Amino acid sequence: MHTTSGDISDDEAALRDLEQRARDADGPADHYGVLNVARSASGDDVRDAYRRLSRLFHPDRHQSAERRQWAQQQFHAIQRAYEVLGDAAARAAYDVLGDAGVGLARSAVGHKVETARDLQARFEREARRQRVEDIEQLVQSRSEAVATVSCVGGLRSTKPQQLALSHSFAAALGDSATAVVAAHMFARGGRGSGNVTATVRRPLGARTWVSLGAPLLPPHVLTLEAGRQLRSGAYASAHVTQAPRSAPAATLTLSRMLTDTTTAALTVRTGNQYARAEPAAAEPSGVALLLSGKHGAAGDFRVEAAAGLRQSHVTAKYTHAVDAHLALVVGATLTASAYGLHDVACRVGVRAAVSEWTTAGWRVDFGLASGVVATLHVRRLGHRLRLPLVLAAGLDVGVVAAAALAPLAVALAVNTAVVVPRRRRLVRRRLAELRDEQLAQLHLHKRRAEEAARLMAPQAERSQRAARAAAGLVIERALYGDLPFAMAAQNSNAVAAAVDAAAASRAALACADQPRACDVTVPLAALVAADRLVIAAGASKRFLPGFYDPAFGAPKALFVRYSFRGAVHEVVVRDDEALAIPLKAHSLA
Repeated sequence: MHTTSGDISDDEAALRDLEQRARDADGPADHYGVLNVARSASGDDVRDAYRRLSRLFHPDRHQSAERRQWAQQQFHAIQRAYEVLGDAAARAAYDVLGDAGVGLARSAVGHKVETARDLQARFEREARRQRVEDIEQLVQSRSEAVATVSCVGGLRSTKPQQLALSHSFAAALGDSATAVVAAHMFARGGRGSGNVTATVRRPLGARTWVSLGAPLLPPHVLTLEAGRQLRSGAYASAHVTQAPRSAPAATLTLSRMLTDTTTAALTVRTGNQYARAEPAAAEPSGVALLLSGKHGAAGDFRVEAAAGLRQSHVTAKYTHAVDAHLALVVGATLTASAYGLHDVACRVGVRAAVSEWTTAGWRVDFGLASGVVATLHVRRLGHRLRLPLVLAAGLDVGVVAAAALAPLAVALAVNTAVVVPRRRRLVRRRLAELRDEQLAQLHLHKRRAEEAARLMAPQAERSQRAARAAAGLVIERALYGDLPFAMAAQNSNAVAAAVDAAAASRAALACADQPRACDVTVPLAALVAADRLVIAAGASKRFLPGFYDPAFGAPKALFVRYSFRGAVHEVVVRDDEALAIPLKAHSLA
């Protein structure tokens, strides 16, 4: 069977969507939604909501063992929500960190007279600290190893040419400053050099940062860097080095988004006027213009033109994503000097995602003066390994074909014939498993909601019977889920909105038996108090007693048809919108 990259991309997108839905469904309940209170609710409001719902679901109010068991589950969720929202410290931590912060709040030793604002600030600091720790686990350590090997005489006569190693790690200094310690070494021809550099970086306001670095060993070259986000949307940075008895060398860069997919950068270099300890060539003075961005859905490009007194060059690189895990890279560089054309070099390579955090690739660079060099590179998070293999001192078409075209053809063939079909089978198997799990989860949530509605039914029937006799607020029909109509509330014309609401309600009633919407008439009726019903905004309505999510991942809405003082009313609100009834604006009369 023929398999296309578009098919596997669609399957992987569907898998990511299902996994996200599963995480959302398995996530902890929103305590504000469980108690049906706003996030700005006072302590008295939280206490009143708890008392009202706990009376409704207290296990002692139900006779049969099965009903007591279902009531116990609902009562436990209500009690848990009140324990969190009824405690000022736990609530402040929950607002910032979620359920993970509740345990922290109860274990923290704070001053007894801390205000709510003090608590909020304290847990915000803790949230920032945890985020920094999570990020540092991924990026605080960086390293690179480059081992160049000469294979000009064949694989049997390989000879190491040079070795370069570098490593750095970062650590926070207080709330804002960061310290970076970096070490590097370089060895070639039996000689080597190395150094250790310490850098301190600190933000100066919300849009500016500055860093200062100094080496431990000679030559003692100070490095000053700074960056600023300009109000125009551009970004400016400066890199200045200063050595003893030498003029400073500066590199100034100004970058800006030209379009949604293209960025331009202008770089001016004054050049280095002194010799550095490491063998890397000194940067010449000059100016460079860079354009980079995306081309279509699968392409990335980068074009740079640089001019200088000693040397100028034009470089172009294009990356094409074959699929989400494989990309082809091609590029070319034209270099000229004061004596004329210096070199014409090309690049071709392939890059593949080995795992979520690891990529590997094979690249071949060849040119008139640079010879043929094949590079194997592997990258995982902030760590890189490169193994350049010098295959020929000059341009050799046969070597280029063997080193570039053959591996690329093999990589594409293996990806098409083996990797993509295997990945597709795994993705489809996982999709089927997730759909089965989701269906079982849907049945479980539906059963819990139905049992909660049965527990609420006696009180709902009594209150609605009394309201109907007194021409009060009566919930005639309520639907929640992926409703098949646009929301009439978006229409600013009151008459047109009423007409739209009537048509919308008929469509909703006609589709009430579809599994993507559920009937929540009884749960809403049980929440009516003194001819008023208010559902707070900010939380999904699936956390309300008697509700469940009948359509994972789809945007949901709540439709309510009710009567008040003899008039029929209808309203539609989005899942996170507030609902307050009765309102005259909802009347269809």
